[in-house]
Amino acid sequence: MRLKRLILFTVSAAVALGMLAGCGGGEDGADKAVVIEVDRWYPTSVRFPDPDDDIVLETIRKELNIDLKYDFSTGRSQEWRAKLAARAASGDLPDVIYFFNMMDYRTARSQGYIVPLNDVLNASNLPENLSYITEDMLRSISDDGGLYYGIPNRMGPMLEGMFIRSDWLRELGLEPPRTVEQFAAVAEAFAKRDPDGNGKDDTYGFTSGGCMSCQDFWELLSAFTGLASPDEYLADGELKGGWTSPRYREYLRFMRDLMAAGALDPDMAVNDSNRKTQKIVQGQVGIFHSTGYPADVIRQLRANDPGAEIAYLPPLEGPAGAGYHWPLVGVGTTIGITTKAAKSPEKVRKIVELVDWMNGEEGKRLLLYGAEGTNHVKERGEIRMLQGRQNDYLEVYNLIGDRSKFLSDLDVMKAFHSEPEEFETVKSMIEGGGKRGSVYGLGYAMERSELIDRLKSYREQMAARFIYGNASLDDAGWEAYVRAHDGEYGGGRVREAILLDLQKGGFLQTDKK
Repeated sequence: MRLKRLILFTVSAAVALGMLAGCGGGEDGADKAVVIEVDRWYPTSVRFPDPDDDIVLETIRKELNIDLKYDFSTGRSQEWRAKLAARAASGDLPDVIYFFNMMDYRTARSQGYIVPLNDVLNASNLPENLSYITEDMLRSISDDGGLYYGIPNRMGPMLEGMFIRSDWLRELGLEPPRTVEQFAAVAEAFAKRDPDGNGKDDTYGFTSGGCMSCQDFWELLSAFTGLASPDEYLADGELKGGWTSPRYREYLRFMRDLMAAGALDPDMAVNDSNRKTQKIVQGQVGIFHSTGYPADVIRQLRANDPGAEIAYLPPLEGPAGAGYHWPLVGVGTTIGITTKAAKSPEKVRKIVELVDWMNGEEGKRLLLYGAEGTNHVKERGEIRMLQGRQNDYLEVYNLIGDRSKFLSDLDVMKAFHSEPEEFETVKSMIEGGGKRGSVYGLGYAMERSELIDRLKSYREQMAARFIYGNASLDDAGWEAYVRAHDGEYGGGRVREAILLDLQKGGFLQTDKK
């Protein structure tokens, strides 16, 4: 289906974006495909098809007259950030940046290499397939002046959860943990009681992919803090949680004790996602977090150990109660258009057209299912995805977010999770998500980038130091952390700004302060 060509720019919009007036020649020519370069990080390595067999890029060139190119990075996300910063500093920017979290989006916004899009996309001129974008979503990515610098992706069901080696449980005579205390006991047993029976001290209870406050820890955090993040959240008209809260301190003590007991992978702070996966499939890890059902991880593990069994671990109960309160957000990922692309109104128009097409039926189906015979087959009129890593690249190309955003559609769920046990697990993962969101993600409060970026680095550094036992969690140590957090690193000013935003928006009464 061909898209209607959208006239998205007025003279005022072009001025606001600092665009050049001329459009003739070069890649903006009528017959020459418009080159669009996308910079994207993805957590694991991906096998891309040969250019001649790449149905996605071929279709986009044919349907949209766009020559889409990707600068793809994997491994530790911090290395991608350093590479992107170097590109920005040298003026060698891509046209589009896929921001997989809002911290990186806000950094780019504050550093000025992505452009405001208020005059490009707003409630009065949204293309048909971007009609999911709401004013609240745009507010949640706006700066203090109300300018937003991205095209927000649609939100869908969160597909996060932990998985456990059920064969190790059986070998050691253990039950699946249901509480954080039971989790600690099982993790320590997996590390110390030789669950694989090889006579070697080579297993860990739990590992992560590097970041000490990211998805790998969300479920454990939720059990202690009431949110799958130490960020503040609203409950009963009050502001709760936070990185200096007693509940976060209790979580850190729990993790420190696990590390001291040898239950955790000692390299988890320096792993990347690829190294985490490698340890799981090599049979070194008993419990791990997965975004999405870990079908490929299970396949690789069973290739190395045919007797390996993996089971979903429902949300744990802890001091904050039972349930998994993931950070329900107005925007989880967004696409930024750079100052380089903004020099060409035609290029920006084509970027919006591309994103609109990807959200439409033709683009969505292609990016979900790929090519018949290569990525999927049809059985009795239903699509069933073929197993293997040949499908991974579809999500990398997809600028509208991962496939989990569409799993509320049962046909999509059946295509990707056709085995009955897997299908039921995915349903359980979706149902296990709570409905509590941080004040930032829901757009109730603005994150001030001039304060938050340095503060977040300090928080991450101190989380690792506390968990590894390199900083004290006694009263004196905690008070020193709180003083630095609230004073030198601006946490107190951030909280004051949160309170002000909540009061202005009517979400928090003055007497609740």
